[in-house]
Amino acid sequence: MLAASSSTDRGRGRDKFRAALDAGCGTGLAGRYLRPLVAGPIVGVDASRKMLDVAEKCTRTSGCGLGDDGAREEDDDDTGGPLYDKLLEMDLEDMTAENTLHRAPGVDAAGGRQKFDLVVAADVLVYFGSLDSLLRTFSSLSAPGAMLIFSCERADDDEAPLGWRLLPSGRFAHTRRHATEAAARAGYRPRSYEEIVPRMEKGEEVRGHLFGFVRGDDGETSKDEL
Repeated sequence: MLAASSSTDRGRGRDKFRAALDAGCGTGLAGRYLRPLVAGPIVGVDASRKMLDVAEKCTRTSGCGLGDDGAREEDDDDTGGPLYDKLLEMDLEDMTAENTLHRAPGVDAAGGRQKFDLVVAADVLVYFGSLDSLLRTFSSLSAPGAMLIFSCERADDDEAPLGWRLLPSGRFAHTRRHATEAAARAGYRPRSYEEIVPRMEKGEEVRGHLFGFVRGDDGETSKDEL
C-alpha cells in the first residue's frame, strides 16, 4: 500500500514528514515503509496488545518484515533504534489530542500545537462500517495540509447503498463515493485514487482501493471529487 506514498512527493531528500501516525499499526509492517519518509516521530496505535508487543520489538534495522523483498528503502539516518517512537494501545475511535498527541515524543511541541502531518491506515478501515467518525478523528489529529492515506475493500454503489456493506469474511467493504464524501466532511480534499488488490483470498483477488487526501488549511469541508 505505502508504495503509493510516493504520490506525496515527500520522504525523499529534504522534504520529509515531521510526524506520522500509523493508525491500526498491528505488528508494524507499515512502519517499515514509513520510516524513510518521516524525519520525526512515528506513533503506532492499535487495539491489540499482542500485536503491539511484536511491533515493539522492531528496530530500524531488524524485524517488521525487514527480510522481505522491497520491505524497506535505505535510509541514511538509520541508527538501529526503535522503529516506532511510541506505541499506544487503544481503539482508533477513542483517539484524541490528549491521549495520543500529548503522549507522543516531539509531536506536542510548542504547547501542543504541532500535529501529525501524515496519517496512514493500512488495511484497517475494513473493520469499520461508516467512516465518518474515524475520519473526523484523523482530521482532529492532523495539521493543516497533512496527508491521509488509507485503503479499503471495494464495493459498488448498487451493492452497498449505504456506502458500506458487511462481507462474509466479517470485514466491511466501502464505496468510493462514501470514502470520498466522508473525507470531505472531515475537511479533506482528494489527492489520489487507485484500485488495488490488497490480498488474495481462497485463490481469488480481493477488490480494494487506495485513497490519498490532503487536509484543508483549517479543516474546512472540501467539495472536490476524486
